[in-house]
Amino acid sequence: MGRFSPWIILLAAVSGGAVPFLSPLIGGLPSDLSPTNLTDSKSEDSSRVTYVPFGEVTVNLDEGRMNRYLRLKMALQVLQDDRESVEDLVESRSLELKNWLLSHLSDKNLNDIRGKVGQNQLRREIRNQFNSILFPNGRDRINDILFEEFNVQ
Repeated sequence: MGRFSPWIILLAAVSGGAVPFLSPLIGGLPSDLSPTNLTDSKSEDSSRVTYVPFGEVTVNLDEGRMNRYLRLKMALQVLQDDRESVEDLVESRSLELKNWLLSHLSDKNLNDIRGKVGQNQLRREIRNQFNSILFPNGRDRINDILFEEFNVQ
């Protein structure tokens, strides 16, 4: 192991592991970041969200000679205060949103959308693009995309 003895490494590991437990004694968390406040604000925010249905799209995946289809049904997570304005915008610009979504999905292959990581990446891409199309001023109102159905055939 070179110049460091195993005792020094063990001491460093134990000392480093104790830092989170000692931090409240040293200076603590700022009052607005205490674990109680984080939990309360998160539960309060979750009661203020609602969902705007987007509908269903079916697209051929980019799988070369194989025919693979992705059928996707999703909803947009927004704050209750923004629901009406987001619904109106989604309805008025639905062709533009669906056109982008179909083009984007048709460039994906099975490996791109496979598993939790692929689906989470896809949700982020859709959320970011929908926000940029619907809210060019930069104030994003779509917090998340939720898949109601995600079927590959």
